[in-house]
Amino acid sequence: MKHLLRPRLLGAPSLSHTRYLHRTSHALNSHLAGATSIDNTTLQTPDTHPPRPSITATPPPLSLLALPTLIRSYLISAISATPILLTPSLWILSLLAHSKSPFWQVEHNRLLHYIVKKTIYAQFCAGETPSEVKRTATELRKTGYQGVVLNYAKELVFDKGAPIEQNKHDEAKDIEDWHRGLLKTVNLVGHGDCAALKFSGAGPSVVKRLIGKLPPTAAVSQAMKEVCDHAQNTGIKLLWDAEQNAVQPGIDQWTLDLQREYNRDGVAVVYGTYQAYAISTPQLLAQHLAIAHREGFTLGIKLVRGAYMGSDPRRLFWASKAETDRVHDKIAEALIRKEWNEVLRPIEETDRQKPAFPNVSLVLATHNHESVRKAVAILQEQRRTGQELIDLSYAQLMGMADDLGTELILAGKSSPGVTQAKTGSSKTFKYTAWGSVRECLKYLLRRAEENKGSLGRTRIGRLALGKELRRRLLSRF
Repeated sequence: MKHLLRPRLLGAPSLSHTRYLHRTSHALNSHLAGATSIDNTTLQTPDTHPPRPSITATPPPLSLLALPTLIRSYLISAISATPILLTPSLWILSLLAHSKSPFWQVEHNRLLHYIVKKTIYAQFCAGETPSEVKRTATELRKTGYQGVVLNYAKELVFDKGAPIEQNKHDEAKDIEDWHRGLLKTVNLVGHGDCAALKFSGAGPSVVKRLIGKLPPTAAVSQAMKEVCDHAQNTGIKLLWDAEQNAVQPGIDQWTLDLQREYNRDGVAVVYGTYQAYAISTPQLLAQHLAIAHREGFTLGIKLVRGAYMGSDPRRLFWASKAETDRVHDKIAEALIRKEWNEVLRPIEETDRQKPAFPNVSLVLATHNHESVRKAVAILQEQRRTGQELIDLSYAQLMGMADDLGTELILAGKSSPGVTQAKTGSSKTFKYTAWGSVRECLKYLLRRAEENKGSLGRTRIGRLALGKELRRRLLSRF
């Protein structure tokens, strides 16, 4: 059953949003700008807004966090929000991720392994072993999240223009290791959870095929089929991540082919990822929607802003963060309403009518408060008017945007009478990676670099964490 969020408001909305909030009837209050991190991009500019009020009533949203998590989050956000500390931290993390010296490799240096695992790894990653992963997932559910999005962290990130090399005898082993990692990942999550998967983890030979827009090899096809069959049988969603632009067209084609086969009978098993910061995304998504409508399958969509600006050509992206935000929110609005608009336009349109929308299932993977508020307002409007609701979920990275995630949790709890709808539930997930500390280093480096590109949002998050930390300390006296 669809789970709607109807938060109770604290304080008055800003003047610029008064009419908007009146129309949406108890939609969320004042404008809260913020940048995403699952979908973060260095298009972001520092946010000078004061700390944002909660979108829910008391208790404070961050009161849901365990004290050790709260303290660690505050310390890491303090480093992320301070350029003089963040720059050397990034240098050290990059050294650990790429060094060929045994001294700097965490699998050989036990002290480095311990330090990394207890700090940044614990903040963003679920664990190195199945028991650690399951313990992390249990703790997230205790906090109130309805599920997890689990990612196997092994991936291949390559430099622009750099040749991709691989010894022939390594190809089969790379694909076998990747296949084993996929199976471990889907076996670590349960019914209603999600697994986030990357094709590049299969090694250079697969990356070359993606760049050449070639079909997968028999071994890769068999691995994909086995994972999709398991997900379909156990009620798991598979979110195939976006990657660098050179491989993305190949990924789009492979995931669309999987959706043709598995997203039948109104249920999405396979999701592709669409990055709003790419100029090509509205047209690409419109093409996929047209194919889904014509062939009668559900299009699974994970919508993000984007995370590869540092490694892809700048010309591929919108000129400003404001434009990226507009495109992201207009795409989300079109999908939630199942109506074309000025950003998401149909490929084939006549003067008389626009083509119908296919069935869609959406994961709104964002840390942006305003984007979530707009989605909530649309859902509230649809419920009041008795419209059919799409399958919609929210997701944020573990270790980031806890103020938003916990607000969504409390908002759902504060409105138990409106959480049911005829098409399913709007759930809030936490996205987290698993794997050895070594395997997760490149993932952690990307998380740290995203913080560098969103210092304004990081400072606001640190202020919220600090306020909650002070509240708990003072309550003891």
